[in-house]
Amino acid sequence: MKIIKLCLCLILLFSLTSNAQISKGNWMMGGSANFSHNKYTSGEYSTEGTILAISPNIGYFFIDKLAIGTLGELSLTFEKKANSSVNSNYFSYGIGPFIRYYFLEKEKEINIFSEVSYAIQKINQTNSKLENFNVKTGAVYFLNSSVGLEVALNYLNQNTSNGEKNSSSYFQGKNNSFFLGVGFQIHLEKK
Repeated sequence: MKIIKLCLCLILLFSLTSNAQISKGNWMMGGSANFSHNKYTSGEYSTEGTILAISPNIGYFFIDKLAIGTLGELSLTFEKKANSSVNSNYFSYGIGPFIRYYFLEKEKEINIFSEVSYAIQKINQTNSKLENFNVKTGAVYFLNSSVGLEVALNYLNQNTSNGEKNSSSYFQGKNNSFFLGVGFQIHLEKK
């Protein structure tokens, strides 16, 4: 019985159509948002933080189902150091390219996509720089031919540096994380 239900669900999923605008010559714009909470401990040093981030984007479909474009990175970080009353709150911003591919036929109401992006971010009021390499895979549900809502699993590889390499205050760190993000895209048809 479970196999029959699974087969029926798969047939329904792959038979839904919406005529989404993921065709050559069309534009997409929108973005995604995510929330993460982390804890970092190294020896006696410990921090706990919360990050709220949004990534607006705009892309162009150079071929059917393949968009290439630019994204922004905007994030707020709230950090608390253990055994300290000092809290760090900072804003970071950046920009970079992305490539997105939709795997199912372009007429499907539900589609699967993968996206790769790279962005360089600057942390406000510091000399810190973040380099983000992000890979995400998810599903998009097209409400109509122009608007899609999406949910995606993200993998982020982040390199942080602060100051000049030869200075005594130079810091370099790495962070690898997985998180869920939600987003929306507006697809503009070429006339």
